[in-house]
Amino acid sequence: MHFLDSVTRLLLLSVLTTVIVGCKNSPSSNDSFSIDSINSGPTSNVEASTNGNQVEPSLGSLYLGKYHLFPREASGWDEGGWSVLTPSQDSRLIYVSSSSGDDVTAEFVEESSGRDIYDPGPIKPYKTIEAALGQAREGYPDWVLLKRGDIWNVSNIISVRAGRSVFERSVITSYGSSKERPLINTQASNGFRVWIDVDFVAIIDLSLYAAHRDPSSSAFAGWGLVGNPSGIYMYQPEAGVKKSILIENNDINFFGTGMVMTGAGHFEDVVIRRNIIRNSYSEQSHAQGFYANHASVLLEENIFDHNGWYKKQIDSGNDQAEGQATFFNHNTYFADSFDTRFVNNIFLRSSSIQNKWASNSEKDAGMDSIRSENLWIEGNVYVEGEVGISAGGNTDYDTGSRWENMTIQDNVMLAIGRSQPTNRNLGWYIEVDDWKVGSICGNYLLNNDNPNVDNLYGVSVTGHSSNVAISRNTIHGLIRKTPGIHSAAIKLDSVGDGNTWVQQNNIQLDDSQMRVFVSSNESSVSFDSNQYYSDADPTLWFRVDGADHDFTSWKDLMVDVNSNVIKDNFDQPKRSFESYLALIGASASIDTFMELVVRQSKSNWRQDLTAQSISDYIRSGYGGQKCE
Repeated sequence: MHFLDSVTRLLLLSVLTTVIVGCKNSPSSNDSFSIDSINSGPTSNVEASTNGNQVEPSLGSLYLGKYHLFPREASGWDEGGWSVLTPSQDSRLIYVSSSSGDDVTAEFVEESSGRDIYDPGPIKPYKTIEAALGQAREGYPDWVLLKRGDIWNVSNIISVRAGRSVFERSVITSYGSSKERPLINTQASNGFRVWIDVDFVAIIDLSLYAAHRDPSSSAFAGWGLVGNPSGIYMYQPEAGVKKSILIENNDINFFGTGMVMTGAGHFEDVVIRRNIIRNSYSEQSHAQGFYANHASVLLEENIFDHNGWYKKQIDSGNDQAEGQATFFNHNTYFADSFDTRFVNNIFLRSSSIQNKWASNSEKDAGMDSIRSENLWIEGNVYVEGEVGISAGGNTDYDTGSRWENMTIQDNVMLAIGRSQPTNRNLGWYIEVDDWKVGSICGNYLLNNDNPNVDNLYGVSVTGHSSNVAISRNTIHGLIRKTPGIHSAAIKLDSVGDGNTWVQQNNIQLDDSQMRVFVSSNESSVSFDSNQYYSDADPTLWFRVDGADHDFTSWKDLMVDVNSNVIKDNFDQPKRSFESYLALIGASASIDTFMELVVRQSKSNWRQDLTAQSISDYIRSGYGGQKCE
């Protein structure tokens, strides 16, 4: 079963209540921000204690499914935050080197030999990955290790073997002293394939590259000939469960979709950590950085950049020729998900939506039902794209809720709408629809800097939504030339059971004509202790049921308790992703940032290139408010 037990549901409701009552303040904008604070090192995000094969959540953490915490292994993570994996006594260690290997003379090594598995000394490696995988046994904890710095040009799918158990995985990883990951340049329809009932797998520290799809490569096949391959493709049919997959520290570049989890079955305990997924595009289909269906996933400290498109849409449609951006393509697309957590990732320059979530009511059912539940999105950084987080689509009969137990917390969103990949004028930061119990708390929605983007809002709650708390968010720098009747820092258009709380938010719309609040239904909404300001005509700040209100008439209408009109100039100058890069000595461009993070690895990890450090810098300039 993939749903949470009653105790955990009570815990989630307790967390929501805490959000509504109030959250912990981080240091204010008067507090200094230093590089020393950036370099303080990683912290654990999901705490757990182990007792035999049982994993129990620690107090205050979210239990993510029956397998979800196991990738930490019995020893947990090492001091650098990397997953600890250990071969078993009967593991085969199968080394591969394209530069010095020989498939004829190669031999695998027994783990019991006692040598350092990552620096094995004199060995007889295989030359090809195919020959090495031929020595890996199905259902055994065998390791295939590729030599760092070597390159393989392959044309066949690399099919991964199943491991034995959650503590005895089949592993594909690297060895050697080079700083460069092993590079697999593939022309196959999938780079790696994790097929039906292949469980207990780890894919670690590799570079997957489709050079024939990279227009800047001498190997580029030419437009119309690039195909639509996936970097890592996982499949599970109906009634099956694929479990315990760990994918860590890989670079996945120039595929149609970087990573795919599909089929009518379920995926549980899929842990995706510290990977770089970039430059996904398609000429013939939808393209995503990561597509997942019916999955429980921990997505943590990854970087997604420029997924869903190679070039900007030329006209106003969805032409896919030469990898043009369309509004069907996103950095991540998760459908009908459960017990999933996005933590401390960086999402950059998506074709359309940074995080697209779909909750599809059963086809031909004629009524809505809960299809996505227990999703937690925390501590992520978003730059550009048309939409930050959208948790609303797709199949909807307009009869009730489709999502339950949702949290969007302590994220930072910057310059949504800036580059207009699809030529639309969207700048939607957080969009939710049909939620039953949820929290949008402690987020920083900041600084859209394209004056042509006027279809703009901070938070929008629509549909059959109820018991949703919008609290402690900071909305600043959303610039609009005219008030409009639909754009606002917060929009509410819910026909659900009500019980929506809007509390302790700081809405600062100086230099903007945007409205503070727009709603078509004011019933069952509570307002308390918010801080408001806009440079719009004060009589237009609030619009309810088609009527405009100034702050005084608004308070009488809505019984807005303890809220005030205060212009907060903040103590720091404007902070942005680019100003952060300048602070750490990088050229102030996303391209330069990506050049740096591609070098991120276990042996070359920079904490100042992580979402946590970027978020700390941004927050300290705009009040430091958090939801903890």
